[in-house]
Amino acid sequence: MLAAIAHRGDPEHYGGMITPPGAAMGSNRLAIVGRESGIQPMADWAGTLWTVFNGEIYNHRELRGELEELGYGFRTASDTEVLVHGYRAWGAELPLHLDGMFAFVIYDATRRAFLAARDRFGVKPLYWAGDEAGLLFASEIKSFLPLGVTPEVFPPGHGMDEAGLWRYDERDACQLPAEEDALVTRFRDILDNAVRKRVQTDLPIGVIYSGGLDSAAILGLALRHHPNVMAITVGFPGAPDLAFAERSCRDLGVRQVTRILGYGELVGNMTAVVRQLETFEVIDVMDACVMAPAFEVARKLGIKVVLVGDASDELLAGYELFRDHPDPVAMMRYRVMNLHRTDLQRVDRTSMAHTVEARVPFLDREVVDFAWQLPMEYKLRDGTEKWILRKAVSGIIPDYLAWRPKIRMPQGTGLLFQLIEYARRHRPELAEELLTRLGLDQPEAAYFLHAYLESGYPLPPARYRKLGWDFGSNGYFVFHS
Repeated sequence: MLAAIAHRGDPEHYGGMITPPGAAMGSNRLAIVGRESGIQPMADWAGTLWTVFNGEIYNHRELRGELEELGYGFRTASDTEVLVHGYRAWGAELPLHLDGMFAFVIYDATRRAFLAARDRFGVKPLYWAGDEAGLLFASEIKSFLPLGVTPEVFPPGHGMDEAGLWRYDERDACQLPAEEDALVTRFRDILDNAVRKRVQTDLPIGVIYSGGLDSAAILGLALRHHPNVMAITVGFPGAPDLAFAERSCRDLGVRQVTRILGYGELVGNMTAVVRQLETFEVIDVMDACVMAPAFEVARKLGIKVVLVGDASDELLAGYELFRDHPDPVAMMRYRVMNLHRTDLQRVDRTSMAHTVEARVPFLDREVVDFAWQLPMEYKLRDGTEKWILRKAVSGIIPDYLAWRPKIRMPQGTGLLFQLIEYARRHRPELAEELLTRLGLDQPEAAYFLHAYLESGYPLPPARYRKLGWDFGSNGYFVFHS
């Protein structure tokens, strides 16, 4: 199981394993916090409580202080040890104390008890399978394939112990300021704090930077809190995003690395990307093919931590579909809660395939709780999407970025329909009944589904994107002239 996902950790931390009574635990660790001391699997002082953990706990310093006041002593500087002592102190309520992105399993060898949990929105992946012989947990479906086991998605915001699965997360009530300027200021402050928490490291920080509003906002805020921030941009020659990204990096004084894309390279990588992603959704595969080179650049530059601008469009009505949908609030909530199976899965697999950790400031719990209750008039105003974000970052980034009209990634990078057209021309033969049952009515879908099945992945009962909620009638999106 560990070998199948060796890419998720540093080579020197590959395959750490222990076998306490009644369990086997292993980790491919990407060392970021407590790099020298946070070895996994990690045990308490008695050697009876063990954990494996993927992600980062952003409030681990604050929790460490609380636990020390309760009498717990720490041997390392890692956030992993906070989970060990936090479980002793709070038991199944541990996830409620955590601010971060995480998937973990804690095992108590004395009681033969366990706790597994995943973060609120599923930034970090987790799968599980079980029968009378026991339970299996892993970060990717690939880990289960050698065992001939079909796993289930561990739902975000949930915990599990020997009694079963339960939801620990609910949206918090958030008191919004009544006055507009105060509302904008509050949003700016919580987004700034979300970025600050995600750059608290002595390692260099990368930002996957298109020159669009979302990544520009993240880049501008990151520059406030970290001395070593680099922008990484990808695109085809002459693509619209490249000009905006290069101009703004000069104006902001940011070091930038640009990776020029080639059609042949992306086509050659498509089936490998499907295997990495563990999905056959055309939109996700296209986006991943384009973004994978950015994470490859980060790895070659020695950057372990990158920030991405994902989830802004879902929270702040950034897509054209929001304008015409009869219930845009319901659409926002559906799309945010479905991200773990779509965009977040793409971001995680594409980044971790290159042993790079991607962090998502727009899914900070305060940002989401704020946006969850924000009236739609602050998201869509006078034909302008993400209005409050534009107002909030005006003055932090140049106005030509803050008020740049949105274009979709395939248009901004110059990809357009090139990969889709290739898939249509090379469509394999698949049973129409299968395509119809999954709602895959675009001809190119057969190409991606075939690559998915050839990778050995189990067919899900339904696809994870829906017409009218995730894409328009043409199957994708509209490109603007």
